[in-house]
Amino acid sequence: MIFDVPKIIAAFVAFGALPGANAFAVGRFGSLSYHGNSTIVARQSDIAPYDTDPAFNPHLNAPDISSDQLCRDHRHQEDIGNWYCQKVDQVIYTKVTKPGTYDAVTFMDNESGACTKTPRQFSGDLAPYNEPLSIIFRGPLRLKQFSVYLPGGGGSYNRIGEYHAATQTRNGVMFLGNRGGAGSGVVSGPFGASLAYSSADGLAGASSPQTIHDAPLVSHSEFVVTTDQPCDDSCGYRRPGAVTYKGFPGSARVFLFEFSMPDEPQHNGDDGNKPAIWLLNSRIPNTAQYFACNCWKSGCGELDVFEVLAPGQDKALSTFHLGDDNKSAGDANYFQRPKGGPIKVALVMDATKGGTVSIKNMGASDGARFGASLSADQVENLKAKSGTVSEFVYPNH
Repeated sequence: MIFDVPKIIAAFVAFGALPGANAFAVGRFGSLSYHGNSTIVARQSDIAPYDTDPAFNPHLNAPDISSDQLCRDHRHQEDIGNWYCQKVDQVIYTKVTKPGTYDAVTFMDNESGACTKTPRQFSGDLAPYNEPLSIIFRGPLRLKQFSVYLPGGGGSYNRIGEYHAATQTRNGVMFLGNRGGAGSGVVSGPFGASLAYSSADGLAGASSPQTIHDAPLVSHSEFVVTTDQPCDDSCGYRRPGAVTYKGFPGSARVFLFEFSMPDEPQHNGDDGNKPAIWLLNSRIPNTAQYFACNCWKSGCGELDVFEVLAPGQDKALSTFHLGDDNKSAGDANYFQRPKGGPIKVALVMDATKGGTVSIKNMGASDGARFGASLSADQVENLKAKSGTVSEFVYPNH
């Protein structure tokens, strides 16, 4: 039996208990101040554009606008009550550190539904995002490539994982999904479908590792990306029978993405047409991502990098989910959804200066493949402010 994951997702959204990118408009209801202390700066880009079409390249004609105006004069609600201010090219979260504890799963019973949890402490810059992370992609999405980097020497970074669609290259990464019972993994009533190998289209399970195909990923397709190293005790508890691999380790990390998010209006009525890219503490999918037997609600870590919250919406937001009874913190300034040609996005997690996370839309893709390493200068350029920039102070709940 294969569970209908989209229907399961929809059911849990209704109860506000779903640890996945589409569930959490919760933190965006009410007053804007719920998002923490956001300081906005705007500056003209000094980087040569990839093309001359301002509708396609966000770094052209970056508005010269005061920090107060970005949200004070442009704050508005759309769709299901989500707050939006202005289109930006980069969001920088500062002071991303929140030491504390979360409830780590230590036992699961696939038959009875028994679930045991034990408090686990976390600390340090970027905590709890300094624990291994998995990347989750949801369609409609045309994923061209991504690479993951860890620090090397002298400020440089070395690649530890890569996917390139056109050449069907998959180095150091594994594609999984909550599709247990379809070729691999397990499925049970209490916890639904476990992690399994993902099919190439992200819509089903598989019996062995597959590479995501070089084609559009449609609405309701979803897959989880990990390293290609099988889990051991360092992963924490794993659901019995699940296919589990280690998440991307470290504190400082760089993630580079090239993608577009095509419009599928025919799925607006079935809760589709909401593409997203987000990160989860790997302990969440390793147990039960879409059920309560995981550490998400207690705050083990989710970062929505580029998320469309409502069907057909052309704005994408970023959000940290903090636990603490479903609290979240995210900037209401948004990225433009790339419905046409692909863009490149850089996510830089910097473990210095109290923890900083930068999400930058680098504009229309230049077609170049990501390199095997990043020099110190390249990393600094990825972090550098460009275009219209929003700086958001991470809340210390």
